[in-house]
Amino acid sequence: MAKRVAFSIILALALVPTGLVTPRTERLVAAQTTSNACGLLTIDEIQPLAPVNEKIGDGVGGASQPGGRMTCRYEWGTGTGRYILNVIVADASVMFAGKSPDVIKQGLAAPAATPAAGTVSEAIPGVGEAAAFKSDSPFLATTSAFMKGRILQLNLDGYAARDKKDQVIALLKTASARL
Repeated sequence: MAKRVAFSIILALALVPTGLVTPRTERLVAAQTTSNACGLLTIDEIQPLAPVNEKIGDGVGGASQPGGRMTCRYEWGTGTGRYILNVIVADASVMFAGKSPDVIKQGLAAPAATPAAGTVSEAIPGVGEAAAFKSDSPFLATTSAFMKGRILQLNLDGYAARDKKDQVIALLKTASARL
């Protein structure tokens, strides 16, 4: 981890004088060094969730909360075509106080093993120590991953959000690689 942070800082310092630092690279470096939730995904990566004529604006970060919880909210559309994507990063020991890492991993996997009626749930292999997709309604799609002592969660809220399952899972994989 320390090597990654050092590399990110050195990279940022090397790019500043050349003028190659763009808002996108600044967000990526910030995500790698501070766990800034808005730096985990780019607008270009989120844009496929929106219709062709809708543009997604920059994410709005929430104030840092106790336990290092960071949030970022992206919105687009209006009325029944309105969507909200929340990106949340939180310390697992705060989010699940008193729970061991093994219990947290089992909790993420449990909904995938026994989904309730009307719920779509499945494990997501290859992401962190445990990851899952869950949708309790057609209007909400949630992905969660446990990695490096943290929980990374993406929540898509909007009409037919569940139908965008594969895209939300792909975004979780992208964001987790930067965490």
